[in-house]
Amino acid sequence: MKGLALPNDHATSKPRTVERSRTPISPWVNLEAVSAIMPGGTEPVTYHAIGQADYVQVLCLHENGSVVLVRQYRPIVDCWTLEFPGGLRDGDEPASETARREVEEETGLTVLHTVSLLDCFADVGRMTNRVYGFAALVRGDFHQTEPGVEAMFVAGPELRRLANEGQLAIPGNLGLLYLAAGNPELPTICEQHGISEPPWMMI
Repeated sequence: MKGLALPNDHATSKPRTVERSRTPISPWVNLEAVSAIMPGGTEPVTYHAIGQADYVQVLCLHENGSVVLVRQYRPIVDCWTLEFPGGLRDGDEPASETARREVEEETGLTVLHTVSLLDCFADVGRMTNRVYGFAALVRGDFHQTEPGVEAMFVAGPELRRLANEGQLAIPGNLGLLYLAAGNPELPTICEQHGISEPPWMMI
């Protein structure tokens, strides 16, 4: 099969960023202006993006065979959401450490093992940060450590229903379910802990 042929101007031009500026809006958000020469163009075009800390999301499988979700109110969308535990990366902190910290803060559970599943752009049109995703094996009981965050266990069939009905509606979370199902490390880890049918395999 032949690859897609690009127009001549795409093949010969050299798109590049010529200037980038950053305006702080809050401790968490910057407005970034990016001037770039686009394919086939000669003059800079300005684009705007939101800069913020990297996202970290964690698909947690408990030793009891359940997946962990957290319920919390999100003021930007003015509703309660169901999500995997997660949060913002603190500067240059290793994303795996962020994953452990967020799981412990939001659920009180102990992280036994993490597997990296995702390292990509959060969005290529309007965001400058990255998103990291992990699968984690956890144990213990829930301890309410972060106000307004309610942790819960869900079994495989319930997780599938929540995803299909749009109640588990974070794109990165849904992507982790797909990536976990195809990861070669996870079946061995689950087998070692007596989990014969990981819930995400049912998605």
